Amino acid sequence: MLWRRCAVAAAVMIGLTACQDDLPGHRPVTPIEAASAMPAYWKTAPTSDDQRLELLRRLRAIDPCALIPRTDLAKIGTLLEVDNDGPNKCEATFDSTESGKGTSVSWAIGVAPTGYGWGQSQREEVDGITVGVLRDLDNGPQVEGQLDRSCLATAAFANTTTLPVHVRTPLGTEPCPAAQSALARAMGGLAAEPAQGTSPDTPRTALHGKDPCEVAAALDTAVTVLDLRIWSCQFTFRGAAIDVDYGYEARGYADSGKPLFTVNGHTGYGPSDDTSEYASYTAIVGPSLPGPGSDLMGPAVPTIRVFGTDRAALESVLRSTTELFPAT
Repeated sequence: MLWRRCAVAAAVMIGLTACQDDLPGHRPVTPIEAASAMPAYWKTAPTSDDQRLELLRRLRAIDPCALIPRTDLAKIGTLLEVDNDGPNKCEATFDSTESGKGTSVSWAIGVAPTGYGWGQSQREEVDGITVGVLRDLDNGPQVEGQLDRSCLATAAFANTTTLPVHVRTPLGTEPCPAAQSALARAMGGLAAEPAQGTSPDTPRTALHGKDPCEVAAALDTAVTVLDLRIWSCQFTFRGAAIDVDYGYEARGYADSGKPLFTVNGHTGYGPSDDTSEYASYTAIVGPSLPGPGSDLMGPAVPTIRVFGTDRAALESVLRSTTELFPAT
């Protein structure tokens, strides 16, 4: 059929949107149809550590905001802002920024090496790709004081990639059709693997092109590949479990600890509370990102955050990681 041939081509080249526009009167492509049109790479499970590491490299190189271009977002409502709120995340706001009045669509690229937790989601599967939908009402009835409706539509691929799309709409509306449509478009975008910086809403930061496990190699410590995520690395250093995360945080949150050192112009911060069992250490490694930021905590900044229980090991890992980032 014509729609299917067009969907296959669009999934590879430009992402499932042209067919919907070029064939007026035809229904939109569904997530399960988008799944069927995905290239073989997304339908094939990795069988070695090298293949898993290559998957993480490819996913880090993808621009999340480019998965659903602004031209497609504009069809949802009056587009007010698009926020690249993480190296693998994007969120669009429509119609109103007032709580309960507007619509928001957020999506993220992730991995689930040991399987995605579906909960009560209604699911379909084709070619090793599962798509599921979970309405807020599936977890119980609406409650007094609830401000909006929500729906989570997710694709989990055989190669362990996950693509959740979360939609919030005002009360009295049904968010799941928008969530399913956005997921199908995002899947088509994912098939094209747009490079970081493709979207005008994705600023280039110090994190792009970086591997969060680079510090493990610098410290000559091994990692368990199955435990790794796209923008985080887990390993043992000096007998202590360490988790290194790269992300974007509000400046007021990232620099809320006590200053410890400055490397290449980047300041590292330790926790001001010395009594808790778990601690996190942070370094800001680049200038503020454009975007709305937080009214209370300030603009977002690219950060390294190191978690664990051994404070001396955490500070050492944070310093070694910060040294990998040149001055900006």
